Amino acid sequence: MEARSAATDGTATDGAAAGRKVLLIGWRITTLAALRGLGARVWCVATPDVYARFGHQADVEGAVLVSDCADVEEILCALRRAGLGPEDFDVVCSQQEFSLVATALIAGDASPIRPRTAVMLRDKYLQKRRIAEAGLPVAGCRILSDADALHGVRGELPVVIKPILGASCAHTYVARDERQLDDALGGFRADGFTGPFLVEEFVTGAEHHVDGIVRDGEPVFLGISRYLQNVIELRSGAVSGSVALAPAAYGALYEKVGSLARTALDALGHRDGVFHMEVFADGDRVVFSECAGRVGGGPIDQLVRAHFGVDLHLEWAKLVFGEEPSAPVRASDEVHGYVLLMAPGAGTVRRIPSAEEMRARDGVVFGRPMVRPGHVITAPTAASDVHVGEAVVRGATEDDVVKRLHEINEWFRANTDLD
Repeated sequence: MEARSAATDGTATDGAAAGRKVLLIGWRITTLAALRGLGARVWCVATPDVYARFGHQADVEGAVLVSDCADVEEILCALRRAGLGPEDFDVVCSQQEFSLVATALIAGDASPIRPRTAVMLRDKYLQKRRIAEAGLPVAGCRILSDADALHGVRGELPVVIKPILGASCAHTYVARDERQLDDALGGFRADGFTGPFLVEEFVTGAEHHVDGIVRDGEPVFLGISRYLQNVIELRSGAVSGSVALAPAAYGALYEKVGSLARTALDALGHRDGVFHMEVFADGDRVVFSECAGRVGGGPIDQLVRAHFGVDLHLEWAKLVFGEEPSAPVRASDEVHGYVLLMAPGAGTVRRIPSAEEMRARDGVVFGRPMVRPGHVITAPTAASDVHVGEAVVRGATEDDVVKRLHEINEWFRANTDLD
C-alpha cells in the first residue's frame, strides 16, 4: 500500500462535489477547507463558543448553533428553526468523534457512515467484541455498572479502566496495583464520572497509531507511527507524540498491520472513508486496540501529510462524494514525528510561543499554539487532547527526530509563562 496525495491548494474542482450542499456537524477548519476545496456548498452545525473563536476562518453558507453537536434532538430543532432539515442536503457528515453517531442518525441515506457502523466505531465494548469474533488478537474486556463494582477487579490487576464511549484517553486509568486502582477511583470521583466503566485486560507492547484510507473495504493507504510512550502513561507525565515509520524499513510490521486493518475494518463495517486505528506491537505479535472512523486528532494529519504525502482531510472529503482516492506518491526519505506540547503546570497563560517562533526552531516543519494569553489551564495531563501546542519535526534518523521532539517540548514549556 502506497501513500496517496492530491492538490491541496483549496481550489474547487469539477468533480462530484461541485455545487452540492453539505451539512457538516461539528466545526473543524481543515474539514471545511477540504469540502470547500472540492467545490461543495457547506453549512455547519457548531457550538457558540467554537464559532465565536473560529467562525472567521472559513466561508460557509450558514452556521447553525447548538450547545451540543452530539445531541440529535437539539440539532434537528436548531435546523428547523433555521428553516432547514436533513433532507435539504446532499451529504450530512462529521469529522468529530462524539458527533459520529448523531450524524448517522440524522442523515439517513445522506450519511457516508450508517448508524450500525457508527456505533461500532464509537462503542469500545462492541468494537472489541466484534474484533474478537473476527479472530483478531484483542484485549479481553467487560462492563461494570458503577464505581462500587470496580472494587471487584482487585484480583485481576493489571487492568485498564475507561468510559465505554470515551476518546483521547479522558477518564482513562491503568491500574497495575491496588494503589493505582485507588488512584483511579479517586480520579473518577473528582471528575464526577460515575460509570458505566469498561475494564480491559492490560496489553503489553509498544503502542502505534495507524492512519489510513479505506475504499470498497480495501485499505488503499495506511501509515504506521510509533508513539514515543504508550498513551496510557500520559497521566504520569509521559511526552505524547509519535514517529512515523517508513514502509521500506518496517516491511514486516506493515504486512502484519495491513492484514489486521483489512480484517478489522471489514468486521466493523467501515468500507469507505478514513480511519485512525491503534495497535500494540510486541515482538511478532500485533494486537488490536481501537479504531475510529475519522482523521486522527492533534497534528496527526500534519504528520501524515509531511511524511507520507497524504492529505487525509481531502481524501476523506473525496470519498464522501464517492470520488476515487488520489494517485500514489512516494513517502519522504526523511523521518518525521509529532509532539503535543503541554504547559508547565496549571494556571492562566500569560505568554505562549507563537507559530513563527516554533517554526524557527531547527527541524520544525509545523507548529502552532492552541491557546492564547488569558486561557486557564486546569489539568495539563488529564487527556491527550488537553494540550496547548502542537509541533511536527523532521530529521535524518528516528533518533534525531525523537531528540528534536523532546527539545521543542522542553523549550515550549520553558517559554510558556503562567500566573
